[in-house]
Amino acid sequence: MRALVKTERGRGHLDLRNDWPSPTARPGWVVINVIACGICGTDLHILEDEHKNWPPVVLGHEYVGRISELGDGVFGWSLGDRVVCEQHTLACGVCDACRRGAIHLCPHKRSPGWGIDGGFADRLALPANLLHRVPDEVTDLGAVVTEPTAICITGLDRAALATGERVVVVGPGPIGLICALLARASGAAEVTVIGRSSSRARLAIARDLGFCVLVGDEAEAGPAILDVARGLGVDLALETTASASGLELAVAATRRLGRVVCLGISGRGSIPFPVDAAMERSVTVHFSMSSEYSAWARALQLMASGRYDPSPLVTTYALEMWSRAFDDVAKHRVVKAALTPGSTV
Repeated sequence: MRALVKTERGRGHLDLRNDWPSPTARPGWVVINVIACGICGTDLHILEDEHKNWPPVVLGHEYVGRISELGDGVFGWSLGDRVVCEQHTLACGVCDACRRGAIHLCPHKRSPGWGIDGGFADRLALPANLLHRVPDEVTDLGAVVTEPTAICITGLDRAALATGERVVVVGPGPIGLICALLARASGAAEVTVIGRSSSRARLAIARDLGFCVLVGDEAEAGPAILDVARGLGVDLALETTASASGLELAVAATRRLGRVVCLGISGRGSIPFPVDAAMERSVTVHFSMSSEYSAWARALQLMASGRYDPSPLVTTYALEMWSRAFDDVAKHRVVKAALTPGSTV
């Protein structure tokens, strides 16, 4: 079968293979025919060897597909069912995180796309206990964004967003715009998206989606603009860039006793943090990693309700066009790119 494979450690070494072994359904697992698989920033980091990976391995962890094979002992699922799957494969079950019910934080898990073969392929093997059924009302383009949506919902849960609160999203990338859509769907009275001038294309999409946008020099002066225009800082800042300037902006834009949720990964180990400004405001700062079980179910239910639709963020590419898709993501030409090994979505 076709598969986009990280063949060895080091920068690059990504190759579209036409002879990759097709998976089989072991007991308790299923095989799906992949319809589409989204490109995540993690995939770009793996390409540059800046994220853990165990090559040779098929990349891709944001997928939707239909079940084509059932392993022994799999019940409640049928051939042809459209599914997505949580990324907590091979969580150990015995570490502190697992025993507290947080398998998504297991340090030993080997998620598809870097630990075991992922979804940039024609077919993919998955454990049945982590599957979620995609409602008929949800499009393929919506379903392919389930994983990042669940990440954002998990982060918003930590912030306990209340109806009528004002929100700033720092960074107009996929996570940022998904957070903005979710905040609005969750009852935020006002959502502002802030980004650099290099992200004008993505900020234009945010504006088209109906969000207030601050761009370029305005972003650098964002706190002052927010103070003047709205009288107070916002209740919640969602920081998605994992940059020193982004963190500084998020804290400065937040009102006293406000909250900041950090959803970005810097890849640099440590970055400066505005401790004094956060202390002066008694800001509560949360860091949120990965996604909980309930967030997946709620992501799909929210899409099915029609209150949240991430499909306008997605641009599709044939699997053979992976290099162009990766480049478009890296250069911010698109918000969310998805490779489509299966039928056109």
